[in-house]
Amino acid sequence: MPSPSFSPRLLVAALTAAFCGASFAQTLHAPGDTLVAQAGAVQNWDLPAGPLDDTLARIARQGGRSFTADPALLRGKTAPAVRGSFAAEEAAQRALAGSGLALVRLGNDTLTMRLALPAAPAAAPVAASGTAERSLAAVTVEGSRDPNQLSQPFAGGQVAKGARLGTLGNTALLDAPFAISGYTEQAARDAQARRLIDVLAADPAVRTTNSESNAVDVFFLRGLPMLSQDISFNETFAVVDTRRIAVEQFERIEVLKGPSALLNGIGPNSTTTGGTINLVPKRGTDVPLTRLTLSASSHGQAGAHLDAGRRFGADNQWGVRVNAATRGGGSTGVPNEKVGIDHLSAALDFAGEKLRASLDVAQNQRQFDGFPQFHRFNEGFALPAPPSTAQAISQPWDRSDTKSSSVVSRVEYDITPDSTVFGVLGGVDYEESNVNAGSTRITTASGNFTAQPSIFQTKSALRSGELGWRMRFATGPVKHRVVVGYSRFTGDGSSLSQTMGSAFTSNLYNPVFIAQPALPTGGRLARFQDTASDSLAVVDSMHLLDERLHLIAGVRYQKLDIGEFAGGVEQRRYEQTATAPSLAASYKLAPTFSVYANYAEGLSQGPVAGGSTANAGKVFPPFKGKQIEAGVKYDGGSFGASASLFQIRQPVSFVNGANFLVVDGEQRNRGLELSLYGEVAKNLRLNAGLALSDAVQSKTLNGANDGKKAIGIPDHTLVVQGEWDIAALPGLTATGRLTKVSSQVASANNAQSIPGFDSYDLGLRYSTRFAGRPTVFRLTVENVADSSHWLAVRTGFLTRSTPRTSLFSVSTDF
Repeated sequence: MPSPSFSPRLLVAALTAAFCGASFAQTLHAPGDTLVAQAGAVQNWDLPAGPLDDTLARIARQGGRSFTADPALLRGKTAPAVRGSFAAEEAAQRALAGSGLALVRLGNDTLTMRLALPAAPAAAPVAASGTAERSLAAVTVEGSRDPNQLSQPFAGGQVAKGARLGTLGNTALLDAPFAISGYTEQAARDAQARRLIDVLAADPAVRTTNSESNAVDVFFLRGLPMLSQDISFNETFAVVDTRRIAVEQFERIEVLKGPSALLNGIGPNSTTTGGTINLVPKRGTDVPLTRLTLSASSHGQAGAHLDAGRRFGADNQWGVRVNAATRGGGSTGVPNEKVGIDHLSAALDFAGEKLRASLDVAQNQRQFDGFPQFHRFNEGFALPAPPSTAQAISQPWDRSDTKSSSVVSRVEYDITPDSTVFGVLGGVDYEESNVNAGSTRITTASGNFTAQPSIFQTKSALRSGELGWRMRFATGPVKHRVVVGYSRFTGDGSSLSQTMGSAFTSNLYNPVFIAQPALPTGGRLARFQDTASDSLAVVDSMHLLDERLHLIAGVRYQKLDIGEFAGGVEQRRYEQTATAPSLAASYKLAPTFSVYANYAEGLSQGPVAGGSTANAGKVFPPFKGKQIEAGVKYDGGSFGASASLFQIRQPVSFVNGANFLVVDGEQRNRGLELSLYGEVAKNLRLNAGLALSDAVQSKTLNGANDGKKAIGIPDHTLVVQGEWDIAALPGLTATGRLTKVSSQVASANNAQSIPGFDSYDLGLRYSTRFAGRPTVFRLTVENVADSSHWLAVRTGFLTRSTPRTSLFSVSTDF
């Protein structure tokens, strides 16, 4: 896949053209409400009793209709079982029985829920209140013309009531026998997200090792690392940016915790033992959307994001969505550190009665000036405290430029109502070019370090494909949904790393700044990667006992073919096959309460020693990760809660004091996770969680480190994120987040560690109408106390916190 040229001028042109098209956005009118006639195609319905909003969502999906409602009207209400043969409108009316609500029609096609009154009142305009934008985003119950078939969110519109279980697709929270969470596009907007972790930071089980100004994102899920290259796009791997992913393109950011090889397969780097992050792309909207967001930071950065979506055709079968964003100028708050991004993505989809297809294309370009390196460290001394957040350590001539282009196509066809075949084909090309002073290596407790200036270039090409068959049938009282799927991805990469000038000595608190050495000449990119993965899976999702019991069983056959290179020449290959079985069950004790348990396995590619290690390029053999988990979930309508206990075992790798990447023993992570999300009281919403971890090493060489803590995993992480609508000032919402992380050990023998930290974010959001248009103003202050702390430690690397930063944005719908 060639990498097309990418120019910010193209991005500006796209912004201008799309913005001008805003004048064509349709304005919806409500000429009057009429009682809904019970018309439409008659269908067979077999829906158990459950939360009203979930039942309406299922009716919308099966019946191909769209319903709207004020979420406050649905909150806490339960729908009776809906069984029989009738049209979708009658199914919805039966679901509303006893709720005090009635189904009415606005205009010709839009159906809404209102309080049951003798005469339906005229449609009221949207109030300029703190819930205005949230309600608009949260109340639509989409039918089959929504290709993503998304689960509805809890009150507040930021956390979804379900997420995708890999190849099984969208699954309700209570029905999923795994720990899942889904964060909406509104959550990203409200967080003024610049990267994925800005949204996922609300989950204490998801952490990052890197700051905003690092060129790559690395996550920890349940204490285990996951690279951005292993993030899936609509359940497909090897099609997203391999370093940092633009959030503007996505409708949902979903997390499935624990190994998920059966449901998802494995990613290019196989770092999914702790969990999987899946990105759901935006699609064309039934109601025309043109939203412009302007943003700025206290350090001089400015940006713009335009999001435009439409559906068209006789029955809105066709959809288009375009996102264009740019950000740059100013700094990160650290002198000489600057980050600039340009993003352009487009999605075209077709949602017919039997055929569904989509095409997604994206280009991303980023520039990092004075970007910080990871801090390596030697053993044998207490690690120094980090310098102040405003202290520059990188050289002013450090820079990194990255570029990626991706294409993903997907086709589904219903052979019968109960049999669907599907296929996916896509890939991503990535380029990176760095000139830097080299990663620092801390050598003393007083903060002395050494560094070697160098250049680095890399190119990679990932390709991915899938074929599958989904079918539904029943065996007696058991309803089956069986998926048979084959997937394959390939990865090819080359790189060049050359030193320039001489190594130098500096200090964290009193850094030395040197002139840029002369750039090296000659040299060529040498191949370092040639990976292929083939996978075949059979999954059976079974419902019985009036759909209260949900069982998932299956097995995935996996084959990895990995080449080890030195100087661009293949030295040897690893080829290994394995089967990864999984078994999971959930049971609804009540319509709002369920328990679950699972056993899951996954085959992971062994780690590869990085270019700066003494055994650079060494590929370690693949290995398995195994999890057992049990938990409970609650969906109270306006809010939800969950608790889970788990244990994961997998081999351990780290960079030792001699700068060798080694695999030594096994890591056993045990944990308890507690979560609460939604509106817990009038005008008060929480998204809070606590992760308790007991991560230790075992089976180490000669038992030297048996029972000692695993590197980089805090004993506890607490996140409390909240919103409060200020009743005295309609439209105004106060926001805040507390993050509390305990200390982390930094060496396998536990002789080194970094202290814990507390971080506070505060903000305001104001929803109103400006010139008749829905408008939202947002202000967020991150790291209010300007705390300087080591953010995280992993396999021999330290990263530090970022300075206090104020973010401001204004969004307007045209």
